[in-house]
Amino acid sequence: MASKRIVIDPLTRIEGHLKIATQVENGIVVEAKASAEMFRGIEKALIGYDARVAQQVTQRVCGVCPYAHAEAAGRALEMAMGITPNTNGKILRNLINGAYQLQDYLLHFYHLCALDFIDITACLKYEGRDETLLGLKAWVQSELKNREIFPAAPFLPRYKAAYCTNQELNVSAIKHYVEALPVMADFLKMVCIFGGKAPHPITIEAGGVTTVPSVSMIAHYQTIFEKSERFIKNEYFNDLVGVAKEFKTYFKEGRGYGNLLSYPHFFDKDGNNPIFSGGSLINGVYSPLDVNQIQEDMTFSYYQTTGSAQTKPLAFDQLIPISEHEFENEQKKESGKYSWSRAPRYKGEVVEVGPVARVVTTYKSGKNPKLNALVDKINSTLGISLEDYPSVMGRHLCRYISATLTIDLIREQLDQLEPGKVAFVEHDVPQNARGYGLTEASRGALAHWIETDDRGYIKNYEMIVPTTWNISPRDSSGRPGAVEQMLLGTKVQDSDNPVELARIVRSTDPCLACAVH
Repeated sequence: MASKRIVIDPLTRIEGHLKIATQVENGIVVEAKASAEMFRGIEKALIGYDARVAQQVTQRVCGVCPYAHAEAAGRALEMAMGITPNTNGKILRNLINGAYQLQDYLLHFYHLCALDFIDITACLKYEGRDETLLGLKAWVQSELKNREIFPAAPFLPRYKAAYCTNQELNVSAIKHYVEALPVMADFLKMVCIFGGKAPHPITIEAGGVTTVPSVSMIAHYQTIFEKSERFIKNEYFNDLVGVAKEFKTYFKEGRGYGNLLSYPHFFDKDGNNPIFSGGSLINGVYSPLDVNQIQEDMTFSYYQTTGSAQTKPLAFDQLIPISEHEFENEQKKESGKYSWSRAPRYKGEVVEVGPVARVVTTYKSGKNPKLNALVDKINSTLGISLEDYPSVMGRHLCRYISATLTIDLIREQLDQLEPGKVAFVEHDVPQNARGYGLTEASRGALAHWIETDDRGYIKNYEMIVPTTWNISPRDSSGRPGAVEQMLLGTKVQDSDNPVELARIVRSTDPCLACAVH
């Protein structure tokens, strides 16, 4: 029996400190471990500070989706305060976060994943007159002629694999890889108009948004928005569908458990009727969200554990890493601890979070007919069903569906803003209070929990972020985490070029800076 260990470390193109280790027998993955290799401890650094700093500090766990941490932190403190933002505050948060998420969807598709499917060498054969492609062709040719160890990065080196054979699609996607960059910059300009700056918008606070929207600000935002949304609905959609048709088998790859979790997201101006309803799908059964069912397991994480294997958020006021000596001992064990990530569980189950969870739970809830109609239309076009969504290509598809609905939300709520009216409700910091804030980052379900002391300072803080759910290690029952399960059973054509594993894990958009905060 041919057996081989395959390790990809680092795996992601930007947030690179995720390690995937698999055991492959006769070309099939029979064991998988996802390891977060760093510890940062921002939650511990918050303790003892004014509770209002959380929405600024927690954004620093990540430069890709800081907006979501600001909103989750703001919501947690608002629950502790017993307040909600006014109408303008609710809308401005959606406009800031919506623009940021649209930027992130383009980043993930074109710059983090497309090169796993698109044949970048197609630009070397290009004979047309497009200036973007001719410039890229000349740059790649120049890079290949120099003596650098890794020329033409980030396009090369790459795994030897079967890439897209459709030359027209290759050329289109390569062109849009470049053209997506200024579009992404435009989305970040939209963030800056109401958020103050990007990354790390500074105007999101507990109580709303400190920006007072003016007519000129609204007009500026709308002008950029109308130009940028066309790229999402045309170029992004066409490239995505082209890749989906070329690699249709990837609607069957990386399926995982099929258990999903998402939080209600993007509410209307009154704070009701979210376009993504949230909830869970466990063993095919949909249920509304129950936050009390969230727990964490640290059996295989590099932390000291006492008492019950699974604990609820804020159960510890100090998360204590194991000692260096214990760390070395665990590494020597065949079944020892192997990740700095903890293992969140919902109703005791391993769940996947992210765009698939967002779309499928909303579809199952039946609360957004517009989403259901869009999903049904796309399914008919591609010849797939909802059961195909928890997959590599399903995850890419659901980002487009999320983007489409976000665009519609922005268009609607931009018209509902009231120029000149404040978007912020002021309130004293509460003493000896608790609260939690839920939102959906681009990558999936994000929650913050806060507890204050008798001075209103932070006594305890906890974040459970999307990637922590997805790349969690095994739990006390020995069950693999969500990504680990997605890899099991995967057929690897060439163990020296395991592109199948990279395509699966990257489809979840792992962010280790967030996961191991």
